[in-house]
Amino acid sequence: METYLIVRLHGLIQHLLSREDYERLLKGRPFRELPEYSHIENENSLEEVLAKVDDVLIKRLNFLMGLQSRYSSFITAFGDRLELENIKVKLRQLYGRRSEAGIYTQYVHFTPLDKLMEVDSEEELWTSLQNTPYHTAASTEEILKESLEFKEAYLDSCYYTYIKSVLPKNERKRLGRLLDLEGLIVSAYWMLVFNKDRTRELIEEKLRGFKPNFIKVEELNPRNICSLLKFNWSFAENLVKRGEISKLMKKLRSIHLRLVREEAKRACLSSLFLYYYLLLIKCERDNLHRIVLGRAMGLKREKIRQTLLFQL
Repeated sequence: METYLIVRLHGLIQHLLSREDYERLLKGRPFRELPEYSHIENENSLEEVLAKVDDVLIKRLNFLMGLQSRYSSFITAFGDRLELENIKVKLRQLYGRRSEAGIYTQYVHFTPLDKLMEVDSEEELWTSLQNTPYHTAASTEEILKESLEFKEAYLDSCYYTYIKSVLPKNERKRLGRLLDLEGLIVSAYWMLVFNKDRTRELIEEKLRGFKPNFIKVEELNPRNICSLLKFNWSFAENLVKRGEISKLMKKLRSIHLRLVREEAKRACLSSLFLYYYLLLIKCERDNLHRIVLGRAMGLKREKIRQTLLFQL
C-alpha cells in the first residue's frame, strides 16, 4: 500500500498550481478557471473563499489518510497543523488580537471546532488541550504565567514533538532530520523574539520539540541554523537588522523545501516524497490565502507576490 500511495502522489503532484496559475489570480482572474477550485464563485464572501480553499487541502489529506498505509499517522499529524492554527487564532482572540488571518479552518481532529470557538477564558483553553499532543511539556498553571509569545512557541514545540513521535521507526533518520530542520526554522524565529540564549534555555526546559538530533542545543543560534540550511548569514543578518523577519522566514522555508525536493528526487518511492507532497499542498493553500487576503486588503500585486512560496 505504501508504494501505491507514493505512485499516486507522482500523479497528484501534476495537478498542483503553477506559477502561471498564481500570476493569473494575482491579475484578478477568477478561481473558477482553476479545475481544483472551480467551486469558488466571485460572489462568495472572504470567509467563504478561504473556507473553500481549505476544503481542497482537507480533501487531499483525507484521501491520503483513507489509503490506510503505515504513513497514515504521519499524514494525520501533518494535517493537524491546521488544527494548531485554529488554537492560535483562539489564543490571540483571548488576548484581544484580531486580524483578517484570524479565521478558523474547518479541520478537526483532537479539538472540536464548535467547542474551541465557545472557549471564553485562557484557563479553559489550556485545560481543554491537556489530553491533546499540543500541551504535553508543562502544566496549565505554568503556561498561564507566560507571555503570549511563549505560549505560541510552546504550541509549536509540542507539535514538533508530536509529529516526530508518529514516524515509523525506519523513517526516523532521514525524514526525522528534515522535520528537525523544519522545526529549527520555527525556532530561529522564536530566537529572534526571545533572544538566542533565552530560547536555548527554553529548548532544554519546555520547548524540547525544537531539539534536533544532529546539533547540540548550546550551538543553536540563527547563524548556525542558516549554516545548516546553507544560507548566507550576512544576507540573513541584514534582513534581521532591517526588521524583515517575515522575508527571512520565507527564504529559510524556501531553502528547506528545496532540500526536501532534492531528497525526494533521490528516493522517489519513499516517505520523503510523501513529505514533499504534503509541504507542497500546504504551501498551495497558504499561497492562496495570501492572495485572497492581499487582494481584500488592496495590496499591490508585487507586494502579494513577494509573500508566496513557489514549488522549486
